[in-house]
Amino acid sequence: MSMRTYMRVASMVALVAVWWIGSLFTLPEVLPSPFRIVMTMGRILVELGPEGHSAYFHIGITLFRIIIAFVVAMLAGIGIGLAMGLRKTVEYSLMSLIPLFLTIPTILMVFLAVLWFGFSETGSLVAVMAVVTPFVTVNMAEGTKAMDKSLMDMAKSFKANPRMMIRKVYIPQLMPYLMSAFRYSFGMTWKIVALAETFGIKFGIGYMFFFWFENFDMEQVLAWVLLFVILMLIIEYGVIARFEQRAFAWRRTFSAAAL
Repeated sequence: MSMRTYMRVASMVALVAVWWIGSLFTLPEVLPSPFRIVMTMGRILVELGPEGHSAYFHIGITLFRIIIAFVVAMLAGIGIGLAMGLRKTVEYSLMSLIPLFLTIPTILMVFLAVLWFGFSETGSLVAVMAVVTPFVTVNMAEGTKAMDKSLMDMAKSFKANPRMMIRKVYIPQLMPYLMSAFRYSFGMTWKIVALAETFGIKFGIGYMFFFWFENFDMEQVLAWVLLFVILMLIIEYGVIARFEQRAFAWRRTFSAAAL
């Protein structure tokens, strides 16, 4: 086991230990023990919940909302960012609007989206785009402006076609900015979607948070929170981290060749 893995495991064990010790000095209704939460999670996964829906039903709906909102926000941010980086007129036109959206608190944006569009899918999508798209836009705009112009000129002098320019020149230079925006955007998207569901969008993991909160069932609330966190960590380290390793595999190959 590597030192990094050892430290990660040790930190998780320490967190669970602190949680368990804290549960010994508080009422179970306030802070249930980790064992009770794990048992509750097991029941959630095998039994039907309120309104006759399973946990997989709510998980599927939340994941669907996250994926749709994330893809739309990323595509919009990448498109606007590239336009700002390549065209000064677009940059000057949007320069005053981007900071405005970046300064709006996330929870306030969710409130506004709910007030404007009600408890609907549109509200959560608008909230995600208002918070996530500006960050992606700034990242991509900065990455576009930071591209090596001499490398681009050299590729053009060798008669590189547009497809090769995108694959061999643009994408490798923009990939660090794109991955940074990708990680941040995904983290913000699932938090905003869960928050929107908590405020009243029907079904989903956030909806279950609020349902059990209204019933004063702390075990169920913490079990759903932990289930949600585990699910997002699986996606983060099982999907996004692996994709990042593949995307930057060329760096390791280049470093090995240089040595």
